[in-house]
Amino acid sequence: MMTMFFVVGSSLLAAATAVGFGLVLFRRDQSDTHVLLRGVDLPCSYTFRDGYLLSDAVRNDPFLADPDDRVAAWGDLRESLVALNHDAGRAMDALRTRGDSFLVTARIGDDDLSVSGRLQQGRSVVSISSTTPGSDRRLVDSAGLDAMTDELDLLRHALAFGEMALWQEDDTGQIVWANKAYFDLLQRTDPAAETLVWPIRRLFPPDKEAESGSSSRVTLDLPDSPDPLRFEHENTVYQRGALHVARPIDRLVAAETSLRDFVQTLSRTFAQLPIGLAIFDKRRQLVLFNPALVTLSTLPSDWLSARPDLPAFLDRLREHQRMPEPKDYKEWRAEMAALEQAARDGTYQELWTLPNGQTFRVIGRPHADGAVAFLFEDISQEVTLTRKFRGDLDLYQAVMDDSPEALAVFAKDGRLVFSNAAYDTMWPAATGAGVIEASRQWQEACAPSPLWGDLRDFVGGFGDRCAWSEPVETADGCGLVCRMAPLKGGATLVGFMPRGVLASPRPREAAPVGGGDRPQMAAAAP
Repeated sequence: MMTMFFVVGSSLLAAATAVGFGLVLFRRDQSDTHVLLRGVDLPCSYTFRDGYLLSDAVRNDPFLADPDDRVAAWGDLRESLVALNHDAGRAMDALRTRGDSFLVTARIGDDDLSVSGRLQQGRSVVSISSTTPGSDRRLVDSAGLDAMTDELDLLRHALAFGEMALWQEDDTGQIVWANKAYFDLLQRTDPAAETLVWPIRRLFPPDKEAESGSSSRVTLDLPDSPDPLRFEHENTVYQRGALHVARPIDRLVAAETSLRDFVQTLSRTFAQLPIGLAIFDKRRQLVLFNPALVTLSTLPSDWLSARPDLPAFLDRLREHQRMPEPKDYKEWRAEMAALEQAARDGTYQELWTLPNGQTFRVIGRPHADGAVAFLFEDISQEVTLTRKFRGDLDLYQAVMDDSPEALAVFAKDGRLVFSNAAYDTMWPAATGAGVIEASRQWQEACAPSPLWGDLRDFVGGFGDRCAWSEPVETADGCGLVCRMAPLKGGATLVGFMPRGVLASPRPREAAPVGGGDRPQMAAAAP
């Protein structure tokens, strides 16, 4: 008797616990939950905002452990539904994070449940209804069904709107579904066909060796177009078959063809240039070079075609002595890093004097997308001519400096372009000055004379351009002879020579001839 009383009491305690904590009953015994659901009005709905329960919950709600705890209600409902259907957890997570609607089913005893979720005005709504035939409850939640129908209609329009051809194949390779773009391609490939008969034919040949997720380029010939359509085809495993997609890439192929033709045109153009060109991409790998670079660098063309990086390229130039030999290798490496930075900023330009006497002008220029271009120009002849020209100028300057006459050459616009040492000594205040300022200095240092106005007109090209001279006298009584002579290009030579001063003869010693001593000779004075 006492044992029976204990069993009955335990049963009552378990029933009371089941009423207060329906979640435990879900996990332990679904038949008890089935009994509890008889007292729940279905369909029932739960409204959440950011996981917080907004709607009212019944006291003995079998899906919530504690109906009064609105913060934990989302987690309680999720765990309860996962115990009925494992897909319910992922569906609820997708509803809360992305707003994806869902519809899952579950069975408890004799009751079939339909669980739907949707996003409504920024709130997550989860509805539970019964689908048991013959029950006096609603068979499905109309709001959830409407949401699912709207989403299905949206997906259908999205698949029909795009240009990508989509189709599904079963395990035998037969097409069981296709979107509007695929049907449009079928119509274009066979315009005479009025109706389509299932199973519809393949447009693209099957590739049995293609792995799931791999992509390949395929073409499709059309009777009304001389050029085929080009697609990028991908496939993925779906259920017991595969899902395929073909994206049109005609514009991409046209762009690639145009780019390739442009690069070939540039390559042919660069091939005629005597300047070596090397272009490195943003990863500093060689992507383009011309034959002149092979000639100037003496590097093998096959090695350059292997796309070396910039440090390897510079190291190879150093090995072939096609760049200045560094005294300190570490310092040279730091300079090469600075070279790359300067080229990226568009400021690098330097002359490389090679050990064999050649001279390269190296210029670095930035290009699009982080690329860097280097130009190598052999300017050895230019440097040689420049040095010879500079030597000739120095020789002429030395000859003029040896003359006792103070000489100055003015351009047509009055600029001083040349003066010798005697001029700088005689007129130190006018050194480097134009004809206007220089003539003012001469006028202040000499007695009044109309010569200076005529001299300015002569330099400016006004009046007669025949050579002439005229004596002038300085303020301290020294007599000078000022002469003017026209030169090529409208320039004018102005010279000053003291009156009555002749160059003193300078003795010179002759070089020995035939092993004997040549007697010393002196120039006789006139």
